[in-house]
Amino acid sequence: MSDSNLLYRLQEIDTTWDRVRRRLQQLQTLAGGSNELKTTREEVASTESNLQQWQRAQSEAEFESRSLTTKIQESEERLMSGQVRNPKELEALQSSIESMRRHKISLDDQSVEAMLKVEEFSGALVKQKGSLATLESNWQTKHKAIEEELQQRKKEFLYLKRLREQTVGQISPAAVEQYEHLRRRKNGIAVAKLEGDICNACHMQVPTGIVGSARNTDVLLYCPGCGRLLHRE
Repeated sequence: MSDSNLLYRLQEIDTTWDRVRRRLQQLQTLAGGSNELKTTREEVASTESNLQQWQRAQSEAEFESRSLTTKIQESEERLMSGQVRNPKELEALQSSIESMRRHKISLDDQSVEAMLKVEEFSGALVKQKGSLATLESNWQTKHKAIEEELQQRKKEFLYLKRLREQTVGQISPAAVEQYEHLRRRKNGIAVAKLEGDICNACHMQVPTGIVGSARNTDVLLYCPGCGRLLHRE
């Protein structure tokens, strides 16, 4: 088989290979889930994180408030017991009690705020998880089909890779080099098919002399319009 015929075959392999490669990239992207699914997963994770933070804040505020309640009671009992008689100590004890009471009020306010936030994020999380469950269920059906096609495309990709290697091995190195050079310059299409006297790449009419040569010689010929290699069956 002539280099011209082999190069056209190589072009067909590369065109199919490129298409399979692009589809593989699309499938790999799709395998990670839709943008809506990814966004919903991120929203659920963010809401769970916020909920946990406010739950900790509420728990810590309530724990510290209970501890202060105990300390205040102990200090008030000591104040009323008559055990402390020194005026300065009495004043310091009273000041400490008032300070603890103010701090307890602040802690109780923090606890209420945290409780409200917990309710807010808990409600949001229920809704988001409901939406996520629906999206995940729909995704499972699509994901199976995507995985099946992904495996099939991988097999096609490897088959075309081996076929390309075999075809390149049958072509002269100089012709392969020229082909690769044109592929880079001509948007992946190095070989154009002659349909009558028309180049099917640029749709320009090819001179009769070149058309005749393409029919009767194995020398590589080029389209004068787009510069691609010409192939005629």
